[in-house]
Amino acid sequence: MIAVPATLHRTRGAMVGLLVGIALFSIQDPIIKGVSDAYPVAETIAFRAVFALPIFTLLVVNAGGLGLVRRHRPGALIGRGLLMLTAYAAFYLALAELSLATTVALWFTAPLFMVALSGLIAGEHPGWRSWAAVLVGFGGVLVIAHPSNETSWAIALPVVAAAFYATGQLVARRVGGGIPSPVIAWQQNAVYLVGALAISALLAPLAQTGSDTGSLAFLLRPWAVPTTQDFLLLALCGPIAGIGSTLIVHAYRTCGPGRIGVLEYSALLWAALWGFVVFGDVPTAWTVVGALLIVASGAYAVLRAASGAAPAPDRR
Repeated sequence: MIAVPATLHRTRGAMVGLLVGIALFSIQDPIIKGVSDAYPVAETIAFRAVFALPIFTLLVVNAGGLGLVRRHRPGALIGRGLLMLTAYAAFYLALAELSLATTVALWFTAPLFMVALSGLIAGEHPGWRSWAAVLVGFGGVLVIAHPSNETSWAIALPVVAAAFYATGQLVARRVGGGIPSPVIAWQQNAVYLVGALAISALLAPLAQTGSDTGSLAFLLRPWAVPTTQDFLLLALCGPIAGIGSTLIVHAYRTCGPGRIGVLEYSALLWAALWGFVVFGDVPTAWTVVGALLIVASGAYAVLRAASGAAPAPDRR
């Protein structure tokens, strides 16, 4: 019998963990889209943060105790948390108006933003091949945004989300050295909770009631007491975030992004599946072609960065 190398076992385990983590996160998107016509985005973020908090707290305690939160550059982590809060708020707002497939495809411009911004934030200098991949990827964005496709100002939201996410990840690379990943996740989740409450307070004078749908209504709608079913769905987003991010972080600790990072693009398949099953959406030809360009260029950027640069965008 031929012995299987231990590294192969670890790689397979990491691949399975990453795929399961991505599949879990994909469940969150149809939930958010489904409740976007009844509750405000800040309420959905707050629900996710509250019900993810026990999981992240347990991870921090297991890593050495809650004292770690105060010892590891809380100011820098809070700043990063605000970037990530903006990213996820924009992503959720896009879900209210765009199809799941379109939103997720545009979200995957994040690795391209990491290349484009790496010189400014991380002091890295991408080569011409990486810049060519960036141009091809953003060409895919233009294809998806073709006037005959989903014409809405909301189509910019997932791209904005990707830009803020990429900035947050690059900041983490610069300031997060030596900080345990559970501490980063706990701080980020705390910023989500406090930030959601702050957004609600700031937007309260602009709150709009009524039957309007779409991204703007999702932003300005006042808080509402959820039905039992909606409460359970919103609460489920917490464990999804906690367990999904744990699986993804463990996968990347076992194997670098250069080996398994391209598997994150399986999220596009889940987005197309949930969009069709739950909402009856079928991706347009423009979305498929644009997504292929984004995936090809993003996958190239990830593989090009196998030595330790930008990972594909896990949605923690």
